[in-house]
Amino acid sequence: GKDNVYGSGRVDAYEAVAMCATPDGRVTIRESRIACTDLLHVTVSDEDLQGAGTVDVTITSETEPDGEVLTLTETNANSGVFRGEIEAVPGAPQADGKIQVAGGDTVVAHYIDADDGNGNHDVEKTDTAAVDCTPPLISNVHDENADLDSVEIVWTTDEDSDSVVTYGKEIPPDQEERNGARVKNHRVRLDRLEECTVYWYKVASTDPVGNGAEDDNGGAYYHFETLGDFGQGPQSCHSGRVSMDRDDYDCADTISITLTDMDVNLDPNAIDRVTVEVTSTVETEPELVELTETDVDSSRFTGSIVTDAGAVARDGKIQVRDGATVTVTYRDADDGTGVPGLSWDDARIDCAGPVIRDVTVTDVTDQRVTIRWTTDEPADTVVQWGFAPDALDHEVSSPELTTSHEVTLSEFPELCQAGFFRLRGTDEFGNETVADMDGQPWEFHVGTIPGLYWRATFEDGAPGWTLEGEWETGEPAGLGCWYASYCDPERAYNNANALGHDLRGQGEFSGAYEPSTSESAYTPWLDASTWRNTKLIFYRHLHSAAGDDAIIWLWTTNGVPLWRSADEFVSDGDWTQQSFDLSQVDGQPRMRLQFQEKADLDVQYGGWTIDDVILKDGSLPDYGPCDSCGGPPAFDGADAATDDDACGGGGVTVSWHEAVAWGTADGGTYAIYRSTDPGFVPGPDTLVASGVTGTSWHDADAPDDADLWYVVRAETDETCGTGPANGGVMDDNLVRVHVEATSSRPDPGAVTGLTIELIGRVHVRLTWQPATDASAYRVYRGTGPRPEDFTLLGETTDTTWDDLDEGGNAKTWFYKVVAINPCGVEGR
Repeated sequence: GKDNVYGSGRVDAYEAVAMCATPDGRVTIRESRIACTDLLHVTVSDEDLQGAGTVDVTITSETEPDGEVLTLTETNANSGVFRGEIEAVPGAPQADGKIQVAGGDTVVAHYIDADDGNGNHDVEKTDTAAVDCTPPLISNVHDENADLDSVEIVWTTDEDSDSVVTYGKEIPPDQEERNGARVKNHRVRLDRLEECTVYWYKVASTDPVGNGAEDDNGGAYYHFETLGDFGQGPQSCHSGRVSMDRDDYDCADTISITLTDMDVNLDPNAIDRVTVEVTSTVETEPELVELTETDVDSSRFTGSIVTDAGAVARDGKIQVRDGATVTVTYRDADDGTGVPGLSWDDARIDCAGPVIRDVTVTDVTDQRVTIRWTTDEPADTVVQWGFAPDALDHEVSSPELTTSHEVTLSEFPELCQAGFFRLRGTDEFGNETVADMDGQPWEFHVGTIPGLYWRATFEDGAPGWTLEGEWETGEPAGLGCWYASYCDPERAYNNANALGHDLRGQGEFSGAYEPSTSESAYTPWLDASTWRNTKLIFYRHLHSAAGDDAIIWLWTTNGVPLWRSADEFVSDGDWTQQSFDLSQVDGQPRMRLQFQEKADLDVQYGGWTIDDVILKDGSLPDYGPCDSCGGPPAFDGADAATDDDACGGGGVTVSWHEAVAWGTADGGTYAIYRSTDPGFVPGPDTLVASGVTGTSWHDADAPDDADLWYVVRAETDETCGTGPANGGVMDDNLVRVHVEATSSRPDPGAVTGLTIELIGRVHVRLTWQPATDASAYRVYRGTGPRPEDFTLLGETTDTTWDDLDEGGNAKTWFYKVVAINPCGVEGR
């Protein structure tokens, strides 16, 4: 057994059996996993057998099901604890005192407890150990991060195992670096290497039960070369290295190429030149690019080529399209080991704008909404919006490139007001995407305040308020920054105006309250005689020094402080919602609020800034939908319909993305329509489901062997419309998705005409003729011609496949392509 196989928990359990015999007998195998040739340690603990001296257990496996009898010896007189060992060996079963095993077996120790102390007799007790005979499978051996005196050797295994690198300047190598950590992704750093030197190496890994494997590149060994410094920093020496300056380019770009190789520095007193090849998965015949040495005797060469989206031509440009791969290849006459080598670098072509998806309008209040969406690549953020579909005259933007986007709009002076918007996104290469609803902007509505008694938005000043001293309404300007960043906000919470202490810069302390003052803002006297469950909501941006006092007073007949800062330092980093239970004013004929700032002589900050003071029925939600059927959902329609079983009656699944917005409602559901007419208009006669939640629906009743078209529409959760689920408002999209629902499909024909082409000397391109009745193709790659040598690379609906980089790694590959039908059945 190997101590690091079973871990402390397994050992602790094994030792516990030996320490404490009880009438309830136990049998334990110390090892949880063993190799095919290994040793098992077995213990029985049974108080009833104290002084027996020995006890027999039976050890079985799938390979030797009749098992072997193992006699355990009592550890000491009257201990009731018995121990023994048995060898596990591979081979055919035989009565030899050893247990024969094979990979994947489970070894079982069987003990019959005559009396378990609980009234049960002849109770079988067991414990198991798994058999692992398979060494780790090593793959993807290579070096990374080579430097002047170090490198990292990297490989992967299919199971956790240790890491050993044997390396040296000669074959066979004689130095070793190891890491005992059990991992699947191996990385071993080699240090104290010599500059500009070729090293040979092999790798090895051993799993926890001792199964080991090594990879020495078929006896040829792998090799790497350390870098050298010729006055321009570390660079390759005799092993030429070519690279492009970026990993991504667009369709009208310039690729800068750099090559380092001492062997083509032919004249140390002159500028040398060298040629490299540039190909793409569009232009497979190479364009030749001449690189020029950067300085005399530098061994560094540079040049460039432009990308072009036009027709393929030998024109000194490299033709590309979106998603293509560009490769620069250098044929190295001597890679430092005396044999030719190959160096290449790949880059991706990005000519398309970002894909905008998952657009939703959320966090709806009476005056604001938040629009969220994602992009499939980093892009800027632009929302164009307005109050009419043909007047998107507002824009919110951010130049930051990100994949998660969020914009809050807060300029809606009216309850339930409609807004319209579309999105734009531009990636780092200037590729732009515009997203809307089939050419029209998406529509949404702000909500209302359920149970509203009174509110002040300050857009028309503060009518009826009493403002003392420097209190005023207007647009905040970020003033009051007398200490650090304790400033007034730069804008109101909603719309343009707010109420605040010195918003425009009055007095000696511009934007802040003055020393030794006490100034307040009072609401009008309000009649609360019909109010119930009264709740106060407002938005605050407060900066008040410790020692000063910010106070909210509630007045009916006498003033009562609702909240005060007292000696607390308050500095709001952003607008915050504040709410208070004011049920004590229910039924009062007169009430008002007072916002006060009392200042000392020492420190002055920006003081109060307040927006949207609301008094409402607190038993109702703070904000809610208008429920007025004032607008349809903003919904883009169905995405796809899929036959769940092309060779049976599994039905059809229809899918879509969530509605962007729900008009004046708080949400809604979806209705699904189906027809065999590709131009059908949804109606009651084609409705197959309504009230559907989520973003997909399974049509279990879809007819087999028919061409079907589906339309999905969104219905609001309101009850003042004509929708089929609850009388809500529906959108009117006519996005029809098609599916051929079948109960059987013919087997696909054989793939013929398979050819292999090497692109840029490094990429393998497979091309074949279309097969009959094929819906897709599976591409396999193997290390040999036998069926078991192949592994699946992937599936495609095209008749070409590019196996990138696999033609330049000096390995021999076998390929096969088979057609599949929609049922997944492979052809011949």
